[in-house]
Formats: sequence, C-alpha cells, structure tokens
Amino acid sequence: MQSSGVEVWTAQPQRLGSDACAELAAVLDQEERERAGRLRFEPDRRAFVVSHAMRRIALGLVLAADPHELRFASGAQGQPILLDARAGALSFSLSRSRELVAFALSAGGPVGVDVEAVRDGVDAALLAPYMDLRDVGEPIGIEDFYVRWTALEAYWKAQGLGLSRTHPRIALNATGDSCMEVRIGAGVRPSGLFAVRLPAPPTHVLSVVCRKVDSVRIVELEKLAPPPAMDPGTNDSGRREGHFVVAGAPRIFSS
Repeated sequence: MQSSGVEVWTAQPQRLGSDACAELAAVLDQEERERAGRLRFEPDRRAFVVSHAMRRIALGLVLAADPHELRFASGAQGQPILLDARAGALSFSLSRSRELVAFALSAGGPVGVDVEAVRDGVDAALLAPYMDLRDVGEPIGIEDFYVRWTALEAYWKAQGLGLSRTHPRIALNATGDSCMEVRIGAGVRPSGLFAVRLPAPPTHVLSVVCRKVDSVRIVELEKLAPPPAMDPGTNDSGRREGHFVVAGAPRIFSS
C-alpha cells in the first residue's frame, strides 16, 4: 500500500464457503465472536465474521502485525479505533451486507466506505433530509439513489460520524464517470473529499469517499489457502498474512 493510497478490500461471504468462514472466525477476538453469535440469521453471522476478519487481515498486512493480536476500541461517536501506535494517521472504514462486504483503508487522509444491496421500491425522498437535490434530474432512478446513498453514508463515515439529520446537507457534483466531489451546505463549501463508485456485482452498489486520488487499489478476498512453498524467483500474485492467502492480483481502479 502506497503512503498516500487508498485500498479497498471486498469479499462475497457466501462464495467463500463455511470452511473458510470457520478459519476466519479464528482471527477474531472473543468480543467479535460473541457479537457474531448474537446475530439471528446465518447469512448475517457469516457476513460479520468475514468483514471483521478481513479488516484484521488488511490492517495486519499494512502494520506487519498478527491480525489476531490487533485491538480495537470505540471513539466518542462509536467509530472503531485501532489501539496500535504503528497505525499513525491510518484511516479505515468497514461496511457489510449479506452478499458483499467491504473494508477501506488510507494512509493519506480520511476514508469511508459503504455497500448496499439494490432493492426495488426504494423511496428517493429518503435522500432529501441529508442531501441537496436541486440540481438532480427527476425522477431519481433506483441505481442513482443507491449511488448517492452509499456516497452519503461513506462521507459521514469518513468524518467519523453516523448519518444524522442534524448534520448539514451535502451535495454531489460529478467530476467524472465514477467520481463526485462532496460539497457541504447546499453545495456551497468544498469538503475536500470525493466519492468514487467502485466495481461491484450488479446486485450491489459500492462507494468509497476519500481525498482526491488517481486510483483505488481493490483487493478481492476470493479464497483462503495455506501459503505454498515458494521457489526462489517465483512471482507470487497472492498476498499473505499468517496462514491466509488472498487469491489473485489486486486490481487498480482509476477514479
């Protein structure tokens, strides 16, 4: 990970399978395992385990630390804080649905990520209390709603806050096919952050909010395997942490 870069990890929990999820659960601490156990439905438990283990693996790689040994606390607004002096100015954000989970991290400024499953029948009026829509054409389609909603959620996560009607409304100004500048107070004041829509299955919308970057590095957690014995000079396209291997080379998404 570059010092000023943004990296987003994704995984589809159902595709990983039960065995992989059991291995990932071993990375979690006792509190995380208890929280997962309190979830009523198996898809929710699996998504929780995969997302929180993925967070540990990604941070462990960046910090050269054992993922299981990482410790977290909650900030004043409930946002997770990593209790590790090596983290420095590292910013991170987690989001999950049943079918897709995402974890973003940045060493170059605040970052927030949000993933949502696309569902028919959504009411676009839900955006109005949080977002200036005067320059948005009517009606707002389902896909456009989710692009804006994920950008909204990710923006406030990047600020270390949850979504609230007490916050000033934001506006989104397109600066490219997949990138929008986030502005504050009916679009008057620049926030210094940009919302980038990232590739995702057609059933989901995934957005990350960060400072302006040329590209976002995407790491897809496809499967787990024991680290293979490597011959000298062999080019390894996987990434390792402990006994976990992230299959496949990371993709670079230009924003």
